[in-house]
Amino acid sequence: MEGAVDREEGVGMGKRVSEWIAGSILLGVIVTLAIGAHARNSLWKDEIELWKDCIKKAPQKERIHHNLGYAYYEAGRWEDAQGEFEKALTLNPRYTLSMYNLGLVFYRKGMMEKAVDCDQKTLRLSCPPPETYFNLGLAYYQKGLYADAVQSFQALLRIKPDYENAYNRLGLAYQRSNRWGQAVASYREELRRSPDNPSSHLYLGDLYLERKDYPRALVHFKRALAHPHLSDTDRVKKIVSSIEGVLKAGRRKEKGIS
Repeated sequence: MEGAVDREEGVGMGKRVSEWIAGSILLGVIVTLAIGAHARNSLWKDEIELWKDCIKKAPQKERIHHNLGYAYYEAGRWEDAQGEFEKALTLNPRYTLSMYNLGLVFYRKGMMEKAVDCDQKTLRLSCPPPETYFNLGLAYYQKGLYADAVQSFQALLRIKPDYENAYNRLGLAYQRSNRWGQAVASYREELRRSPDNPSSHLYLGDLYLERKDYPRALVHFKRALAHPHLSDTDRVKKIVSSIEGVLKAGRRKEKGIS
């Protein structure tokens, strides 16, 4: 019957929820940095042409190659962005921001091994952005190296304890390592620091769903729905409806009603 799922189907639903939540948040939290990138009214096409013209005048300036690479990155032209960041690094192998952004390009291209390598190199250079630890944690997570992801997110939080979604990502790495208590604690810490972020309720709902703790899962999915900033509310409503179906079926079974 529509809207009713049995307990085994509920577990499968939890796995899909987890993948959806991670996918919807993941790319939105990767941070890009560029030297000299400031608000302009021009389109990125104009930005690209601007830096291409600058390269014609000063082809040996690593900063110009970096800024062109960033413009390509913002336009979604990963191959071109990679080429310009690599040119900048050829001119100056210790150019921190180009190494950092090159790691982002490899992440976008799904080349996690190279993304990890760039992030590790960035951390060995002068004044690495703290966000490098976050991106490194994401790459480790995508590779299934959850213990390494935990260490990266912890390193970030020691530097920037209020970094948005860092506790969520730490919690997810704990969850994938079956460290349930630490995962719950991380999600709750994110909620304490960012009460207007519905993602933590989604993660907690997913964790309790995976643990077959349907009443707690229902509480957190409903709390997520109460947030005005939640995206894809229809999907969360379907999850809530399915859990309510599971709970209703359980109560009928306890009463001996077929």
